[in-house]
Amino acid sequence: MSSIPVKCFPYGVDSQTGICFGLQLGPYRILLDCGLADISRLQKSLTLPDDVFDQKSSEQPADFVLCSQAHTDHTGGLEALHRHYPTLPIYTSTETQQLLSHLSANEWTSSCNTVAWNTPLALSTDLTIEFIPAGWLPGAAVCLLTYTPPNLESDRPKSYTVAYTGDFYLTHTRFAPALPTACLKGRFVDLLIIKGGYGTLQHPPRKQQESEFIQTLLRALAAEQSILIPVPQLGLGQEILMLLRTHAEFTRQTVTVWVDEFVAKGCDAYAQILSSFPSAIQNFAHQQFLFWQSTGRLQVRRFASTSQLPCILLAHNQACLQSYARTLGDQVLVMEPTLPEYPQVLCDVPSNTALGTASLPSTWETQSFLLAQACDGPSTTQLIHNIRPHHVAFYHRSPLVVEDLTQIADLQHRYQLYPLARGERLKLPQDLSSRQSHEELAPPIQTYAGELVEAESAVTLSLSTHILDDPRWQTFADTGLIEAVWQGHQLVIRGLSQAELLRSSASQQTLDSNRTCCANCHYYRNQRCWQSESALYGFKVSPQGVCPVYEPVDASAAETRSSAAEG
Repeated sequence: MSSIPVKCFPYGVDSQTGICFGLQLGPYRILLDCGLADISRLQKSLTLPDDVFDQKSSEQPADFVLCSQAHTDHTGGLEALHRHYPTLPIYTSTETQQLLSHLSANEWTSSCNTVAWNTPLALSTDLTIEFIPAGWLPGAAVCLLTYTPPNLESDRPKSYTVAYTGDFYLTHTRFAPALPTACLKGRFVDLLIIKGGYGTLQHPPRKQQESEFIQTLLRALAAEQSILIPVPQLGLGQEILMLLRTHAEFTRQTVTVWVDEFVAKGCDAYAQILSSFPSAIQNFAHQQFLFWQSTGRLQVRRFASTSQLPCILLAHNQACLQSYARTLGDQVLVMEPTLPEYPQVLCDVPSNTALGTASLPSTWETQSFLLAQACDGPSTTQLIHNIRPHHVAFYHRSPLVVEDLTQIADLQHRYQLYPLARGERLKLPQDLSSRQSHEELAPPIQTYAGELVEAESAVTLSLSTHILDDPRWQTFADTGLIEAVWQGHQLVIRGLSQAELLRSSASQQTLDSNRTCCANCHYYRNQRCWQSESALYGFKVSPQGVCPVYEPVDASAAETRSSAAEG
């Protein structure tokens, strides 16, 4: 079998540095995205051939550039790259090119080469590219590069395929259909470069996420709090606006939703690609404006000074949130979206690490929420099993998240797994079909010896103090309280966070004890339903909800539960 050089160099692997990979596939050098705020490393690599590529006699850092989506962390360096290397071809989907053209009037956006969906495009005589919709964001793509080296000894030359994806989603969103996994089956992918997303964590169902989000908004408005939601220019903000405009309970509220100019420009960009949206959105837009509404109880407007409080404001996540203090007043709830960069703590991201809100007015409250836009661990595993590549390379800002993914036994037994760390080159075997031992590919699983001691009133679990050296311990031991749940014959233990305890206490205290709802059900514990006959068994449920097998808690248990909430 013929062999080819395949190398990958991560220039950036997260939203802070920007996402950018240098890929060598045979004789070709390809940049996979360029979100770098500073492209000097790309220019430096021209004088350091061993750093990334087998260097050609060329002044350009690559032969081609692929842009997988329109978010800034994937496109931030493209303008500078085009300015320094105007002849370097950039390839992206039609929708991404249209979004970028509306958001930026610079020349580089109009000079991008567009690639039609599910249609191979020849970049040269022996190299093709194909884009498959990645879901979650309009225009986002899974990029497949196929290199077919000449083989004079065979009538059917061997092809080598590398697949690359940024964020992806296997569930339909309002503006983008799910990633069609059927299109990826039988592709014989040699290397898959995939984002770690939320690591091995599993998201609650999307409807549950949206229900919890809406209920939080309603509680804040009932408490006369204005709500400030920092969002990116594209994606989450538009999903939230459409959720608010179509949610049956929320549309009955008398409130104004303001959208700052930066996010509003992203809404206008969405209007430019209306024909690419699912039919439900197109039908909605034919009857009324897609985002804006100036009549009725619920109104959605571009941001202006207002004296009507409380209100809701969607602001760009890079804006100075303190600048809205005069407009929004003292009673404000800042709802921060949980970022994929912090999956290990989900809804409890420290404000000063995520959005710089440590200096907000003292009367403002902060709370995180999850409206997942990227895939969780089980979905990532599902996509890998559908593609069935020989090699899988994970990237993420946290080495711990990548380590968790490479430790999944089901993946270890079938594929060769690699972590991609910024600045560390990955060089694959010359024969991509070869296999190495798992010990060579994945770090060993860290285990901690312990002891169980049974007493009359309690069971004590003791672990080695070496577990304190793991940075994840501080999150796990946040409150000193834990929850244990049986999963089959295994007992799973997790830490309870301060935010979760506060939310649980608040929901118990604000509900009427005589009301028929989950919070007053005998089987409602720790925000989950434990009624085996319920369709919601084992899931997180809203305390305001109710199901057909509701059973009221007895008076003594209700008194005990109320005392626990007060404590």
